[in-house]
Amino acid sequence: MRLSKQLRDAVQRLVEDTIRQRSASWGLATVTAVNGNGTVDIATPLGPVAAVRRLKSYSAPAVNDVVKVSRNPDGNWIVDGALA
Repeated sequence: MRLSKQLRDAVQRLVEDTIRQRSASWGLATVTAVNGNGTVDIATPLGPVAAVRRLKSYSAPAVNDVVKVSRNPDGNWIVDGALA
């Protein structure tokens, strides 16, 4: 019976991870670096992400800005803009 519970738990974790990875999402992040090529590095609850493109409307990024970010199912990130 123990193996059955372990298997059930493993399948549950796999399903949760798959759903999380394949769904689009948005959240908040903090800018940790501003790069000269139109990207910023950010710190998210999922960990750091380097070289994230930003929308042109977010024209004056600065370190420590709190920004709204979006992530698509393929794992690509974009910075939508800073919070006021």
